[in-house]
Amino acid sequence: MGPALTRLLLIGLASAAIAVEHGFYEHPLEIWVLRLLQVLFLIGHAAVTAPAVLAHPDPPTRIRGVVLFGVLVMGAAITLGGAPLGWRLVETAIVLRFFVELWATNVVLSHRLTRPEALFPLSFMLLIAVGALLLKLPRAVPQGDSIGWVDALFTSTSAVCVTGLAVRNTAHGFTVEGQVVICLLIQLGGLGIIMFGSTLMMLLGRNLSLRENQNLSQMLSDQPVHRLLNYGRFVLVTTVLIELTGAALLYARWDPAQHGGLTPHERIWLSVFHSISAFCNAGFDITGSSLEGYRHSFAAQGVLVPLIVLGGLGFPVLDNLLRLMRARLHRRLHPHGPPLPKGWTIADSRLSLHSRLVLSTTAWLYLYGFFVIGLAQFMPLLEHAHAGDHLTAARIFGTMADASFMSVTARTAGFNSVPMHELEPASIFALMTLMLVGGSPGSTAGGMKTTTLAVLVLSVVATMRQRREAEAYGRSIADALVRKAGTLGVCYFALIVGATVALSLVEPFDLEEIVFEVISAATTTGLSLGITPLLTPLGKLVIIAAMFLGRVGPLALLTVLIFGRRAERPYSYAHEGVALG
Repeated sequence: MGPALTRLLLIGLASAAIAVEHGFYEHPLEIWVLRLLQVLFLIGHAAVTAPAVLAHPDPPTRIRGVVLFGVLVMGAAITLGGAPLGWRLVETAIVLRFFVELWATNVVLSHRLTRPEALFPLSFMLLIAVGALLLKLPRAVPQGDSIGWVDALFTSTSAVCVTGLAVRNTAHGFTVEGQVVICLLIQLGGLGIIMFGSTLMMLLGRNLSLRENQNLSQMLSDQPVHRLLNYGRFVLVTTVLIELTGAALLYARWDPAQHGGLTPHERIWLSVFHSISAFCNAGFDITGSSLEGYRHSFAAQGVLVPLIVLGGLGFPVLDNLLRLMRARLHRRLHPHGPPLPKGWTIADSRLSLHSRLVLSTTAWLYLYGFFVIGLAQFMPLLEHAHAGDHLTAARIFGTMADASFMSVTARTAGFNSVPMHELEPASIFALMTLMLVGGSPGSTAGGMKTTTLAVLVLSVVATMRQRREAEAYGRSIADALVRKAGTLGVCYFALIVGATVALSLVEPFDLEEIVFEVISAATTTGLSLGITPLLTPLGKLVIIAAMFLGRVGPLALLTVLIFGRRAERPYSYAHEGVALG
């Protein structure tokens, strides 16, 4: 066993002892025994790690190792002094160290695997497995209740793949400890394990190899390698700031009457959980009925909608917009100086083609969903008005607010402000089409992606206009990119068809309910027509596979298309026509 795996095993055992301490109502071992095991495993980990850290030529690395050891000693000392907070400090340091060692093992695998692009699905599989084990702990569910392995695996997969489909009510079927596990899985799954781990390592000062940089560059939407560190900082800082801002705005917006009274701690937890779930486009809720109780409130329309949109636009677009704003501010503050900040290029001061396509497609999809859903839900109101029911302004504006929220949330967020059984058939169809498209590349959202749809539509337009290449905003789009977009679209179609057939074979539900469920799972949206808790174990496994493949399959495929070995032939076949249409 290599040093990296030895360190991971020791710190993993220490983390497992923490999980046992906090995961059982009746501890299988005494608390002091569990904490002694944590200390022993930690000492073993330090013994293996210390020689390499102290001999490291980089002084900051040696300092960080000493600081970590100091934190652990200080935490133990505070605990001996009678303050329980001290041991929480030790546990936090152990868990953080576990993530560090997990990434170090990931680095080792990146060197040993012949196809390093497999790291992405493997990292998700590992996180799903760990999440399922944590959700199986007795304290993850109410005392006297239990959760089966399939349900734990389903919930973990749904959280890591930021889907939101749930076989049991997250508010009542899990304790706060279980909800914390789900929230952490959402955050890690939304950011992406490789991106999170590699960025964390860069922030800690560890240099990445060329292969690791290439993997991270692809995870961060093909950012230039020399900008990875700054971009990684931007991703983490932006995520934290947006989620904290969302939580602060939500704090005062919860209605105590709907929750049987709320303490300040419960308000904080509600705010943090839903802010993370919304920004990561996960759709999990701990209200018990999604956002139906906040149908026309500021919490849903004024806070969660912006969080969903920001999470679905993608970090490349957010970075581009912030740079554009900074460039314009620079010109105003320095009218007679250089037009751009030092080190910037012209490309940094304008909207990229990617950003333009994302923003325009997002706007058109919102208008499409708002119009179709609003019209579909408004028609019954007109029929009732003709029958003598009064059509008030409040009902009209309420329908418009519902259409606006559902148009946004259908793009892989998964919240619902309208009870799903109240939706008209045209509204359900509109939701399906919006779910298929999903969010944008480099975002926390799933789906086929807005740019894929945009490129395919532009290709159709170019063909109808008899142009050689697809064009947008004065730029040409390479034919190779069009083929990749078509490949992703076909793969999603194949996944949905295959999962629909499989689910139809094992479940007795209507075809509309099955197709809706499969599209929601494959695009990691989380909306459902109510059949998720009623699925059989085989049906749950089909949805688990659809969620996993929908989240990591297209990305893994895209990685192969970009970084895969090209089998160039020294010859080409003769062309021959094929009849179309």
